[in-house]
Amino acid sequence: MADSVVGFLVQRLSQLLESEIKLLSGVEEKIKSLSNELKFMNKFIKSSEGKYKDAVVKEVVTQIRDVAHQAEDVVDTYILNIAKHKRRNKLCRLFHLKEKLVVPHEVDAEIEKIRSRIVDIYENQKRYGIKEGEFQSKEAVATEWCRKRRMDVEEEDVVGLVNETNIVIQQLQKDDVCLNVASIVGMGGLGKTTLARKIYNKDNVKRIFPCRAWGNVSNDYRPKELFQSLLRSLNLSGFENLSEEGLKEEVAKGLKEKKYLIVLDDIWETRVWDDIKGAFPDDNKGSRVLITSREMSVARYAGTPSPYQLPFLTQDQSWELFCKKVFRGEECPSELEPLGRSIVKATCGGLPLAVVILGGLFAKKEKSQREWSRMKKMSWNSTADKSEVMDILRLSYDNLPPTLKPCFLYFGIYPEDHEISAREVIRLWGAEGFLQSQENAEPEEVGDFYLDELVDRSLVQVTRRRTDGGVKICQVHDVLRDFCISERKSCKFMDVCRESNIDTWSDTNPRRLSLQWQRDSNISAMSFDKSMPSTRSVFIFTWRLHYVNDLVKRLMLARVIHGFDSPLDPYHLKRMIHLRYLKIIVASLPACVCNLWNLETLDVNYEYTASSKIWKLKRLRRLYLRRGECPVLPEGTRMENLQSLWLCGRSSAIKSLINNGTFPRLVKLVLSPFSEGGNEVDLLSSVHRLNHLGSLKINKIPKLSSDKNVLPSKLTKITFRNFLNWSFMKTLGQLPNLQILKLEKTNIWKRENFYGFGAVVNRQFYEDIMPEDEPHNLDIGKGEFNELQVFHLKGVGVKSWRLEEGAMPRLRHLLIIKCPILFELPQQLWSLETLQLVHIEGPSQQLAGSLQIVEVKYNCKIKLENENLLSSEEEY
Repeated sequence: MADSVVGFLVQRLSQLLESEIKLLSGVEEKIKSLSNELKFMNKFIKSSEGKYKDAVVKEVVTQIRDVAHQAEDVVDTYILNIAKHKRRNKLCRLFHLKEKLVVPHEVDAEIEKIRSRIVDIYENQKRYGIKEGEFQSKEAVATEWCRKRRMDVEEEDVVGLVNETNIVIQQLQKDDVCLNVASIVGMGGLGKTTLARKIYNKDNVKRIFPCRAWGNVSNDYRPKELFQSLLRSLNLSGFENLSEEGLKEEVAKGLKEKKYLIVLDDIWETRVWDDIKGAFPDDNKGSRVLITSREMSVARYAGTPSPYQLPFLTQDQSWELFCKKVFRGEECPSELEPLGRSIVKATCGGLPLAVVILGGLFAKKEKSQREWSRMKKMSWNSTADKSEVMDILRLSYDNLPPTLKPCFLYFGIYPEDHEISAREVIRLWGAEGFLQSQENAEPEEVGDFYLDELVDRSLVQVTRRRTDGGVKICQVHDVLRDFCISERKSCKFMDVCRESNIDTWSDTNPRRLSLQWQRDSNISAMSFDKSMPSTRSVFIFTWRLHYVNDLVKRLMLARVIHGFDSPLDPYHLKRMIHLRYLKIIVASLPACVCNLWNLETLDVNYEYTASSKIWKLKRLRRLYLRRGECPVLPEGTRMENLQSLWLCGRSSAIKSLINNGTFPRLVKLVLSPFSEGGNEVDLLSSVHRLNHLGSLKINKIPKLSSDKNVLPSKLTKITFRNFLNWSFMKTLGQLPNLQILKLEKTNIWKRENFYGFGAVVNRQFYEDIMPEDEPHNLDIGKGEFNELQVFHLKGVGVKSWRLEEGAMPRLRHLLIIKCPILFELPQQLWSLETLQLVHIEGPSQQLAGSLQIVEVKYNCKIKLENENLLSSEEEY
């Protein structure tokens, strides 16, 4: 983790020396020198952290990280002070001239202190003989211990896995004489080895594959030992003195012309498969290789088209496994079962490894209500048993590249079971500086890649995907979240503040702070009367923080503020010039926000007005102005970097804003216009100027243009809510790049859903009475919607749908929610070769009946649900 801290600081110092050279005037040479020192220190860290268990080496790494944090604080404080001086008028500047002259000297002295600490670190490194790579053997021993402990735990007790076993055996039995690879993928401790061993020892598998061999790979991959273990499984011996290549050849000879099954347990890297695949001949005998891995990328790389992702245990399965360990075949007393189930559910989250270790702990204790109640109150996180789970999960963390470690630890900021917006967490990574710049790639694209990597490594779970297949909502397992939180002490990455630790949380001086407590908690102002000189990010996951200003005035170096729901004192807000990300709920947005010149994301829920000064924030990439009237945009204003924009207000005000500005990079636009009492304007006539717009969402369309070319041709996604003019479908059908179309009616929303965090939503918008949606026909002609892949209809009054041959030729997914008068789908729909899924929620009886007898072609799936499962809230 320290390598990430130092690496990011080196990159940031380089960027500052390029972009903020005026602010750094007088100290730039010192900062260049400091940056060079940190580059050399980073080389040592990269070869040390995550590989060594030696206490002396860990202490050196910790000191280097602390020096990097100190250097960042010094530079950021200097920039803050210089910026404060520049904001003063001429008279104030003259009065504070001495202060300005003193600041560079103070910074110079601080940098010298840092350089002195670096010298001390080098001296200690020499004194204790610490060299790069010196302690790798110790790490290998620790890795081997974790591997053996994991195998002992996983093979000790098995519950369930019947369905999982059958699924994988079916993959092995596929009617294909060529050599194929099957894979079992999942996070550490989930039971991959247990499942593979169960399959390996099945009688029917032994009959299918007369020749079988098992090889343990692990994170500490040793090819010679692997090949020797395979030869022993094949009952071949006498090859101890052969080279790696010689051993590989002997394995291949032993498998030649045989129908075999090879299990390769716990592969971590694709290069391992490249090394060993030559040992497995393909003689068209129907042989198979079964691999287990925490990494989805390894499974795909080895040639498995659909790797099997092992699920977590159900609550009943977890309880069965726990009882098997605790009671050794005896029945659990009925009076203990409710308490025991609650402990297993809260502690283990369906992770077999955690259940077995917890069961081992309880097996040693008295089986009584009193003892189990005491154990429930005791923190399992502090026990040696929980540390065994953490040690095994640590292997996955240590195997992460430096760029992904802080991204993974970031998930510890969120409360337990919190559903995390993928787009939001990627924006936060960007604001923190975690996303490394790559040529021809936007930061969001880099973030998508990072998130996919964490998903593929079984560290992050996907809860919901976007229509384009990307991650929309994600979570981390409770045990992995506990691991992230446990790392906070060793790397000062973050701290979580709850009612239980409100008096001690600031002792750690964390870089990031997550505030989590119940709505009615009695938190006093004194709780925030503490210095927070190093805190860079604050997250609030609580109903309402009454003492927000007591906290904000201590966050002058903050880069991220997420979730404040109380009015902020403008004096405190205007000084926070390092902010990159600001998400708050306020009554009005003041003019002082224009001082936050580093802002990249501004997400504000406000009830009344927002100052037009926000248009001075030229670095903004994302601007979300929700609920209140949109601010006036001076004519000719150019927002060079703005890519995403959300606007509320009167239709005329929104149209004027779009017409007055220039948005050369805008790709996403959300509009929520208020009613103007019959004096409606055509919003779309202004949208056509946005040549690069790819996604458009309008929450109420008061009037539509008759111009066929009113929409930008690059649009790939459109969402229209309360869409009434169905003749406009002809215009939509001619868009050459449209891939996703969602048409919804939202008067089914309840007004009480829009009162949150103490701010009352603008009633003008949400209390507008929408005209009733008259029953209408949906007519899609030949050649229309040529590129459309996803089509959603929700709550609209479609009574019939005609689809001509040659229309929607690339449609993949169709979703229809609560369209009660739609009795039948067009017959032509079932002739589309690309159609993969038809999902209907709340269908009419006639529609449900017709779908029961439809002849489905081209492997299309039909999914019927009688309940409306989707919420009205949609992420953008």
